[in-house]
Amino acid sequence: MINNLEPIIFFIKLGQNDVPLLGEHGLPQLIPRPIGKDIGELVRKGKVNDLERFAEIQIQQEQWDWAKSYLDYLVELEAVQQYNAELPETTQDAEGNEVPNEPKPLPVAPERPAVRTTEEVLSPYMLAIEKLRGVTFKGVNVSLNEANQNGLSALKSALDLAIEFGAEEQFFPVNFNAETSQGVQVLPLDNAKEFKQFGLEFVLSRRRFFE
Repeated sequence: MINNLEPIIFFIKLGQNDVPLLGEHGLPQLIPRPIGKDIGELVRKGKVNDLERFAEIQIQQEQWDWAKSYLDYLVELEAVQQYNAELPETTQDAEGNEVPNEPKPLPVAPERPAVRTTEEVLSPYMLAIEKLRGVTFKGVNVSLNEANQNGLSALKSALDLAIEFGAEEQFFPVNFNAETSQGVQVLPLDNAKEFKQFGLEFVLSRRRFFE
């Protein structure tokens, strides 16, 4: 078996002189499987920080899983070869006739999956990730969600009312409590021009998800 370890040598614990360390039943020991987190679950919970790092870990996990299946294949291969080597050419049936024994077929080595990029791993979630990361305004990443949309609408209605009663100067500055991927953050808006600029950038950024 040791002679067949070259494809997974980077996943095996090595001792002195790069000799594979053996564990239970004399089998080579694999390095620990990388510990990551479920990317889909992170996105569903709105936690989009460090996703690239977790994507890298998932790539490593995929390769480790293949290495584990390859090691299992080697174990099965050795067992089948030993069985076939000890198998008599023939056996006698109930009537005393010589019947040829059929050797077990050799197992097929698992194909190594292509090493994916972080972009490929994150691709199924990119729409949700972009909505969560949202639009950046005055250093705050405002998520492009319905709650922020409703908050902007309510603020616009309040501003229209203030303008109607000639109280626009008293309306500003105003704080917008923005939902972000890091929780609620306060976005200060100093005047009507700034508010309109933020509102326009938010609406235009959010609209592309519905086109």
